[in-house]
Amino acid sequence: MQRNGLFLFAIALLIALGVARIASTHHVFSEVLDEPAHIACGYDWLKGVPYTIDPTHPPLERALSALPAYFQKVPLLDDPNFIARGNNILYFKDDYAHNLAAARRGNLLFFIIAAISMAWWAWRIFGGGVAFVAVFFFTYLPPILGHGGVATTDMAAAAGVMLAIATLDWYLDSRTIWRALVLGVAIGFGLLTKFSFILFFPIAAVIVIVMWLRRPRRSAPPRAVATHWSLAVAAVMAMLIVWAGYRFDFDTIAHAHKDGEWLMAQVGPQWIAHVPMPAPLFVAGAAMVRLHDKGGHFTYLLGKTSTHGWWYYFPVVFFFKTPLPFLILALIGLAMCFTRAPAVALIPIALMLIVLPSSINIGIRHILPIYPPLCIAAAVALVALWQSMSLRAVAVLLAAWMFIGVERAHPDYLAWFNEAAGEHPEEIVVDSNLDWGQDVLRLSKTVKALRIQRFSILYTGNALLERHGLVADAIQPWVEAPGWYVLSETGLALNPDARRGAYKWLDAYRVRHIGKSMRLIHVPSL
Repeated sequence: MQRNGLFLFAIALLIALGVARIASTHHVFSEVLDEPAHIACGYDWLKGVPYTIDPTHPPLERALSALPAYFQKVPLLDDPNFIARGNNILYFKDDYAHNLAAARRGNLLFFIIAAISMAWWAWRIFGGGVAFVAVFFFTYLPPILGHGGVATTDMAAAAGVMLAIATLDWYLDSRTIWRALVLGVAIGFGLLTKFSFILFFPIAAVIVIVMWLRRPRRSAPPRAVATHWSLAVAAVMAMLIVWAGYRFDFDTIAHAHKDGEWLMAQVGPQWIAHVPMPAPLFVAGAAMVRLHDKGGHFTYLLGKTSTHGWWYYFPVVFFFKTPLPFLILALIGLAMCFTRAPAVALIPIALMLIVLPSSINIGIRHILPIYPPLCIAAAVALVALWQSMSLRAVAVLLAAWMFIGVERAHPDYLAWFNEAAGEHPEEIVVDSNLDWGQDVLRLSKTVKALRIQRFSILYTGNALLERHGLVADAIQPWVEAPGWYVLSETGLALNPDARRGAYKWLDAYRVRHIGKSMRLIHVPSL
């Protein structure tokens, strides 16, 4: 009992340190590309405005991020552009850094839920030691720390999937009505985090259930009911949670959203748009994501651009955005888990395979749910190495490699790449993996320090430069002229003129880096 208490304390301490590490980045970075949209839509939900401006994400994380604005009573901006509405909240009372940090704090809750859920599952299977090490890995993974520090839905998705998996495994051990209700809440919670839950959780659930069926049969526990009845209870509870998340709206898709009829004609039978249903905007939002995937998203990988991506996009990005010592341990752990806990090994593999056909290839953030089970697998490997006297030095070396590497990266977790990426990760991938518009605050400080009065910029982001004291002009392609130039890595990779070499002439001049995402270049007068 005393040992368990020590593990619980150590796990809580690790999570608290992870929260502090993430929170320390809140004032460092300007808004990333998606934050104004999420905050604006969450604010609409809190104010009772119809959730129609952008229903491509469920409202849970968005509403949490918008809570500080709700308590501040920020006036609603009468503008159909959700970016403008979000920036109206962020720049309220000219207190941008405070407002942005306040919005980001809501995501810390999902980081905590994901860590606790993962520790719970690991503890139930392997014990407190593995759970502790798994939490250590989780709280030191740059993709987790980076996306846990911004007001977007990706960390929430990781929390939702992990919580539902752990709760399902717990439910299967004793299929009571109480546990079924809790399972339903967990699934409903997951459905309200991100629509990718609809893709990830079912395949994970099938693996957990199949592995449970393969266990030696046991007699039913006290008060257990027939599995199909308890699962029905869970399903009803999940639907009620989702319906509550959409304010118990009961309507047709065609009436709830102005493009509802057209939308359903694109992704399914058009008549569905006229069927009254609970939470029609949940269905409409999921349909919009499906249409987005069908249409693709302009992206970049290894020097090439594409609208429909590449089947190998996520494996490549996962490799370069994950610490190498963690990858080594995770591979060893996966092999070890196949015999003792096959679900832990199979789930991350299945989640990776299921995203290979995706046409939305814009970041490691879309596969964050893969990390919690991999953390457990890596923990299994590290504990096994530690328990072997001949391999203990290897365990220490790998753990130290990861610890030191991540500490050196602080606070640039969002733009972090492992050693295999070399000195030019922008040649591998950009967008939310490297440059998501997050370095405007750093740019402002540098411009003031260097007393730059005006500059030309190629910027991919939504921050209002003039509100940060930046006087900037849009960069003119193919025009060679003296002055100061700011080029964003995503802009250089995706801008058509940049890809045709419009700014190659600037390579002849010294580059000063602004964070990890921008280049500042001075061209002296001739």
